[in-house]
Amino acid sequence: MGAGRLDQQILSARQQLDDTITEIRHSCREQGRNLYCRSGCGNCCTLAVNCSYPEAMILAANLSGEQRARINERLPVLMQLCTTAAHLKEFLHSYRRQGGGCPLLDEQQCCSCYSERPLSCRALLSTRPEAWCGVDFSTLHPHEKQAFLSSLDKNLVAYPSHYLARPLELAATLEKSLDDKFANEYGVKISGNLIWLLGLELNSQVGERLALQEEGMIDWLLAQQERYPYLLQVTAEKLP
Repeated sequence: MGAGRLDQQILSARQQLDDTITEIRHSCREQGRNLYCRSGCGNCCTLAVNCSYPEAMILAANLSGEQRARINERLPVLMQLCTTAAHLKEFLHSYRRQGGGCPLLDEQQCCSCYSERPLSCRALLSTRPEAWCGVDFSTLHPHEKQAFLSSLDKNLVAYPSHYLARPLELAATLEKSLDDKFANEYGVKISGNLIWLLGLELNSQVGERLALQEEGMIDWLLAQQERYPYLLQVTAEKLP
């Protein structure tokens, strides 16, 4: 898979999702439904965002020196959170409390790589005021949690979240397509935490080494997954 082809596939996926979101926003306005996402909020950017490796490769290639430095500063924090968590739920809770938010946010809490952001980021559309995007639901009183869940329209949102379901479902489909094409070319599917994948590409040049069919590369990735299971998911594929 050449870099040019990869670029075009990702651009096409972004455009398809963005066009769908534009339609959804228009439809919500016509129906009198509010969507609360706005520039400078950044609350959802404290979540552990996952993406496909092709997206991370393209984003990594376009990062500035300052952005690369911020990514590398965050990697030891993620490593510690992953290796000390007893299970995924604990990791996600710790990530939100101690992860420091996305290092690609600028001082105004705006995304510094907005046009290049992954599909999973683009797909988050909140049906609740921005404060709810920063809530750690594990800390809510059971009555508060139940009241929140009862207020959600299960036909509209990705229950039990308050984010619209349709863009998330489309993003997942588009990500799978990118993963499948990458696996068909390189014999491996790679996904995981956005910041961790960027670190892998910046510091280990995984894409280039896979393209060169470096011996032992897939085994190395599988070993990395075993060591950091909440940050990296790797599946070796048999090529036809």
